[in-house]
Amino acid sequence: MTPGGCRKRSLRRALMCAALALVLAPAAGVAQGTTGAVQQRSDPGMLMSERAYRRFEGIAHLYGDGRYGEALSSAESFLRSELNDYERAMGEQMLGYTLVALDRPAEAVPRFERALELDALPNSTHFSMMRSLAQLHASLEQWQKSLDTMTRYLRFLPEATAEDRIMMAQNYVQLRRYGEALDWVRGAIERAGDGARESWLQLELAILLELKDHPAALRLLNTMVARWPDRLRYWETMAGLHQEMDQDKAALAALMTAYDAGLITEQSKLMNLARMNLYVELPYQAGRILERAMEAGHIEAGPVQLELLLHSWTTAREFDRAARVIDRLAPITGDGDLLIRKARLAMEQNRWQEALDAAREALELGKVSQPGAAWLVIGIALMELDRLRESRQAFQRAQEFEPDARRQAREWQRFVEERIQVAELRAGH
Repeated sequence: MTPGGCRKRSLRRALMCAALALVLAPAAGVAQGTTGAVQQRSDPGMLMSERAYRRFEGIAHLYGDGRYGEALSSAESFLRSELNDYERAMGEQMLGYTLVALDRPAEAVPRFERALELDALPNSTHFSMMRSLAQLHASLEQWQKSLDTMTRYLRFLPEATAEDRIMMAQNYVQLRRYGEALDWVRGAIERAGDGARESWLQLELAILLELKDHPAALRLLNTMVARWPDRLRYWETMAGLHQEMDQDKAALAALMTAYDAGLITEQSKLMNLARMNLYVELPYQAGRILERAMEAGHIEAGPVQLELLLHSWTTAREFDRAARVIDRLAPITGDGDLLIRKARLAMEQNRWQEALDAAREALELGKVSQPGAAWLVIGIALMELDRLRESRQAFQRAQEFEPDARRQAREWQRFVEERIQVAELRAGH
């Protein structure tokens, strides 16, 4: 179902509700007060004959029972009779409502228009008919006609209701006249006060976004998240606006508020949240988000996810945690380079035996892009463990591979040989 389809169905449902009210009181004629209205209309005060009333009552009952096909035939027969203007207007109106119920709204429009042209209905029914016609135009996406009909209708009211203002705003939005739409929707929200519906604030937000008035949109979003703090989409919209205004930390703060409230549980959103933390140089927070999400089962512990977690812990200099991630990731990928990274993390902490073990394990696993660098790590670790002759052999192996490793290995080998000579001299002494 498309948004347009939903809108049409809701508008038609409203028209049918109005028709049911007509069924319950087909000849009611309560005058509408017009004090303060731009225009006034005198109530015609016309009545139905007893014969016409009985026939009309039968049509109304058919409609009320949902027997729309029979109601349609009866209404058409009724209108072929000799009727006064009031009786004909009521018949046209009922025929229009029946056509709407049969999902034939385009055919209902001229029936409603004819009912209004006769100018014979009581004020309450006449004005209700005008508003129904405006709704019907909207359901057919005839936005200008809906706007024109509503404008005429509002001239007879002392003051537009909040619902009327929203309808005007919706018409202006569809006509891309956003500035005028904004005035109407704000008037509706102000009039309704605490009773303003969430959808009305959503409409104002949509208009502000169309107008690219980001500061005003953010102010409205602050109101919306205060009233509906469990709506993740509002926090996300707030974050998006802050990002468009190059306010990355404010964007992250909005999303972290939603995260702390338990609103962000989807894997893609959690991953993006971690990346945002990394972007604003909060790697520890990124790591905690990812780690907790994996523990909770919100994020799978796959290669992509573990690689991001490894990057987070490495950047945060949480080397033990990074090493544990490598222990999980390397068997999945079969990538020896990961174990070289683990060896270098151990070197950062002067944990030489761990560095040696990791580098050797990397060569055994395979997929080492720079084996010379791996032998270089082995040589340095052995040297620090005072296993100098083994260290020299490792540096010699390193010289069999990539040029950069070969150059460094030669320098290290010379250094180790000097230490070996010193050690031998001391031993001879």
